[in-house]
Amino acid sequence: MTVLSLFDYSGTWSRPFRQVAHVVQVDIKHGINIMSWDYRQHKNVVGILAAPPCTDFAVSGAQYWPEKDKDGRTAQSIALVRKVLEIVEYHQPRFWALENPAGRIEKCVPELRGKRMLSFHPCDFGDPYTKRTILWGYFNPFLVRRPVTPERVCSQGSWLQKLGGKSEKTKELRSVTPTGFAQAFFEAQKIYFRQKNNII
Repeated sequence: MTVLSLFDYSGTWSRPFRQVAHVVQVDIKHGINIMSWDYRQHKNVVGILAAPPCTDFAVSGAQYWPEKDKDGRTAQSIALVRKVLEIVEYHQPRFWALENPAGRIEKCVPELRGKRMLSFHPCDFGDPYTKRTILWGYFNPFLVRRPVTPERVCSQGSWLQKLGGKSEKTKELRSVTPTGFAQAFFEAQKIYFRQKNNII
């Protein structure tokens, strides 16, 4: 069984799935460009995880949207999301999920409308900070939540706001999937593997 994990530089979201499946980790920083990657080579794809870049969609950068719409950056990001949907359509996995923070992705990619299944903050799953995140797709949404009180580390709120800057390192830190959510999501999707081999 195979799980495709798209735009997965850190490997955090897909890490728990390595217990039960072969994980194919795809990210441009690992030398794999999803736009030219041959996704048809993989067989028996049970699940697909996708966390496409949020820079051109997240509400936190709304003041830059007009500029990005004009210079083509938004169009490039839309193409990445549509590539995910193309891969999902081809493989027809048992479950799939596309993650992005609150923003305009659904407006930019109307194909996502009607597919929103879950929203959460990392503190809902044990990581003490807030970042409203939304998941679209088809998966078991009944995750066990283990809420904790978010920690306020600066006047703006969580450590994410404290990072500041536009460096690649900062962007990587901001985009890492919360470990508590990653584990809870995996636990909820075990049903799709149990149906196959009855060993989990």
